[in-house]
Amino acid sequence: MRAKFLQLIVLSVLIFSGLAQAETPAPTSTDLAPRLLQMLDYVGVDYGPTVRQGRVVNAVEYAEMEEFSGEILNLLKAMPASPDKASLLQVANTISAAVEQRLPGERVSQLTAELKNDLIRSYTIVVAPQALPDMSSVDSLFASNCASCHGAEGRGDGPLAQTLEPAPSNFHDIARQHSRSVHDLYNTISLGVPGTSMRSFSHLSDDQRWALAMMVSRFSGSDLQRKKGEQLWQQGQLHDQFTSIADLTSISYARAGELALSAGLTAGDGEAVLVYLRSAPEVLEVSNNEAIDSSIAKLAESVAYARAGNTRAAHTAALSAYLDGFELAEPSVVVLDKSLKLKIEKAMIEFRELARSNNVDALAAKQTEAVDLLNQAKRVLDSGSMSGGAAFTGSFIILLREGVEAILVLAAIMAALIKTGRRDAIKYIHAGWIGAVVLGVITWWVAENLISISGASRELTEGVAALVAAAILIYVGFWLHNASHSQRWKQFVEQKVTNAMEGSTLWVLALVSFIAVYREMFETVLFYQAMWVQVDAGSEHSFIMGIVAAIALLVVISFLVYRLGVKLPIRQFFQINAILLFVLAVVFAGQGVARLQEVGMVGASHFSFPRIEMLGIYPTEQTLGLQLVVLIIGAGLMLYQRRSS
Repeated sequence: MRAKFLQLIVLSVLIFSGLAQAETPAPTSTDLAPRLLQMLDYVGVDYGPTVRQGRVVNAVEYAEMEEFSGEILNLLKAMPASPDKASLLQVANTISAAVEQRLPGERVSQLTAELKNDLIRSYTIVVAPQALPDMSSVDSLFASNCASCHGAEGRGDGPLAQTLEPAPSNFHDIARQHSRSVHDLYNTISLGVPGTSMRSFSHLSDDQRWALAMMVSRFSGSDLQRKKGEQLWQQGQLHDQFTSIADLTSISYARAGELALSAGLTAGDGEAVLVYLRSAPEVLEVSNNEAIDSSIAKLAESVAYARAGNTRAAHTAALSAYLDGFELAEPSVVVLDKSLKLKIEKAMIEFRELARSNNVDALAAKQTEAVDLLNQAKRVLDSGSMSGGAAFTGSFIILLREGVEAILVLAAIMAALIKTGRRDAIKYIHAGWIGAVVLGVITWWVAENLISISGASRELTEGVAALVAAAILIYVGFWLHNASHSQRWKQFVEQKVTNAMEGSTLWVLALVSFIAVYREMFETVLFYQAMWVQVDAGSEHSFIMGIVAAIALLVVISFLVYRLGVKLPIRQFFQINAILLFVLAVVFAGQGVARLQEVGMVGASHFSFPRIEMLGIYPTEQTLGLQLVVLIIGAGLMLYQRRSS
């Protein structure tokens, strides 16, 4: 039986290794928004010079504006249904009529800017990078990809400029850049401009394209404006208008001037603040709000796919809304308002289940509920940074919650080895958990610097690891309980334990210690990263002290389990440890299913039942059902051994 069980463990580990590397398939993009926004940007910027006082001064470019204004209307008609679509189409028709009637360029630019803003709001279009772009190598990137046409300083005077028609843009020309945002520049770099020498640079990474867009946006601002903008910002001006990276990348000089006027400043003040923020975007970096904004955008994307009849893509976007969005802000939310966190989690699970169906109306209604809760979370997070007490409590609870299960497993197994006179085998346990810590740190570093590990992959890895750990703990618990029924303890200690703990069994115990620690490592690091952004400067010490206190308590717990185990009579020791490991197997089983539910691999049928995350108890039929099966297996094995002895 033992050999077969070990084969099952090996097979489970192989399955785990394969699944952990699997990525949730990305949906095929049918999103028309980038091209539509680009057309609006192009017409808004280039229409003005084609008409003067109602007369066409450049027939070729004017014909192009007529074509593009018609393309705006066609693209908008092809966009998914939306409550605001009719009003958006009305504005698009107005733009087309304005071009046909040869109205002044200022009016057309105003209309295109209005439609862009409404389009972004109605369809929750993501107009910002997931994180600030790396600007360390952007100069060489510009030199190798852009300078030949636009010139070394972006003035449109590169070596090839004279041979190109139309001429490359001069990024210092404030008249052309006045209504253009960083996102508009990013769109042009990504898509290119049809009919011109501006080709698509989609072969560059997303981060590289955002870095180029940010760099190009800085050419149009002067040092004098930058200095003035910094002074205004330090005085607290326009902080309510620029609250995130998305505001920075979506707002043009024209829009910044309007915002400044509404705040009692001059239009020039607004432009100066924007010049400063483009040069120092790090002052706006707020990871939690960006994560929630990303989540809201993915929910909208899921509904759009559902309306188009693409159920699979709708479900994938719904998964990403939680795993690559809200989950990154979850640690901060749970510290400030745990009940809100649970409401959001429940709403998003229900949204994912609806995304599998064809009930678009119900999905849209659930989207509205989820977005309301997510916006509530943003308000909670924006209400202020974490206090010292909240920072201490948050960091303490996260590490304690993630570490207590692993500590119980390690302490129980090490006590068993010492109790049976196998101190020499403890090195296997140390090798397991130390290897897990090292690999956890490496995994985090790789995810930060080399590759992107999606939320789906993280949850899938943790879920499968928990289920594999549950299976191994059942085996170890079975072995310990079987040991408690030996008739001749002296012979058992001297012979049976020694024989049983040779080779393969010791490596099984090492595998237990590895999985018990590794499954918690990466998630803990991610949680701490998200929380650190929310901690103010005065509370950083409290945050660190929370980690130290949690480590100290975990050490105390492990010591007590060890001491209690050593002092118990050997029969009671094995029985209690066996029960403890069976209980932990139940906990891991529930947590494993819950993680697989979060990635959509297992359904979630909710019903009224207490939720106790520390015990792996979640109010779904699937989690409680598997836990009941594990309990029955454990009780059955104990009953079978009792009768056999």
